[in-house]
Amino acid sequence: MRVELEPSYILHSKPYRETSMLVYVLTEQHGIVHMVSKGARKKGRNNLQPFTKMYLSWSGKSDLVSLNKIEHESSNYTNNFRAQVQCFYMHELIMKLIPSMSPAPELFYLYESTLKAMIEKPGDESVLRYFEVQLLAIMGHPLQLKFDYINDQIIEKNSIYRYDPDFGPTQVVTNSGRWNIITGSLISQLEKHDFSRENLPQAKKFLRGIMQYYLQGKPLMARRLLKVN
Repeated sequence: MRVELEPSYILHSKPYRETSMLVYVLTEQHGIVHMVSKGARKKGRNNLQPFTKMYLSWSGKSDLVSLNKIEHESSNYTNNFRAQVQCFYMHELIMKLIPSMSPAPELFYLYESTLKAMIEKPGDESVLRYFEVQLLAIMGHPLQLKFDYINDQIIEKNSIYRYDPDFGPTQVVTNSGRWNIITGSLISQLEKHDFSRENLPQAKKFLRGIMQYYLQGKPLMARRLLKVN
C-alpha cells in the first residue's frame, strides 16, 4: 500500500534502532498508523513536530509502514505548558482507546477542532470535556443522557443519579461522593455540550471516571505531569 500526502498529526514518537524513529500518527482516512521514519534521529533530520498539521506519504504492507515524505502546514499552537499537557492527555486517550488502522475521519476532525479551540480559548476547561464526550461516541460508547434506564423517566435537573457506563443514569437518594454519582443538572449539560462554570469540577470527575472504566487500569502519563483540566 502506498499513500500520498495524507493530512496527519503526530501523537507520539520514540527512538527506533540506531538512527530512526517509531512514530504514532493520527491520519485523516486511515486512523492511527504506526510508521518508521528512517534516519530521523540524524542531526537536523527530525522534523516530526506534534500539534502541527502535516501531510505524510508512506508505504508498506505490514502494521509498521515506512514514512517517505513530510510536508508541514504552518502552526499557531501555543507554548503554554498546561495546554501542551492537555494535548498529550488527548494523545494518550486516542492511542489507548482507539485500535490502530481503524478509519475514523470524525476522530481526526474532532482532534483538529479541539486543538484549534485550545488555541482560541486557552484555559477553557469545557474544551477538553467536550473532547471526552465526543471521543466516547466515536469509540461506540456514547453517553446515555436522556432517561433513567430503570424506570424510563426523563432526567430531573434537581435529582441525583448513579451512572452505569453500560446502561446510563438511574436516580438515587443520597450523594456518596463516588465519580459516577452526578446531578441531573450535569446530565442535561452533558447532553447539550454546554457546561456551567460551577458544574465543570463535577464534569471533570465524572468523565475521568468514565475514561478510567474503559482504560481498564491503563495509566496515563499526562496525569502525572499535571492535574489535567
